[in-house]
Amino acid sequence: MREKTISDSEFISLAGEVRDITTKSGTLLVINDRVHVAKEINADGVHLGQQDMSALEARDIIGGGKIIGVSTHSVTQARRAQKDGADYIAIGPIYHTRTKDYEPSIGIQIIREISETVNIPFIAIGAITLDNLDEVLKAGASRVAVCSAIIGSNDIYSSTKQFKEKLNGQQAYG
Repeated sequence: MREKTISDSEFISLAGEVRDITTKSGTLLVINDRVHVAKEINADGVHLGQQDMSALEARDIIGGGKIIGVSTHSVTQARRAQKDGADYIAIGPIYHTRTKDYEPSIGIQIIREISETVNIPFIAIGAITLDNLDEVLKAGASRVAVCSAIIGSNDIYSSTKQFKEKLNGQQAYG
């Protein structure tokens, strides 16, 4: 759950409501950045950016048994996140993206490097579309985060279904 524009008290209230829904549906809830909120509402985990605390520090706050993910933009950051105890990393932006216009794209080659370097799951992120998904999968990714290609689609259901079908068929790339 990510919401950067509201106060902590508003976020805690909203996150508590979302926690109730995710508990009933058996869905994981991962809070972006706000480790203290994740602990307070007993979220399943937290996702941290490079400007946030380390995975090691977050683990001290939220305890064992919780998921910790870290956004990374280089092999060095990915190694550090793994060493600090991250359960997964996000790597990107692979391609130039409008959702994070301030970050330069890091290219497809980093997927190959990450898949050979870290032993924890990683998620490729950044302007991944149906048109470039095959390239991302062939480079070694098995998980992707997608925003604009689905939300900006004229047919969200169809786009989501196509992503799911391509991802479910990814064993052909391994």
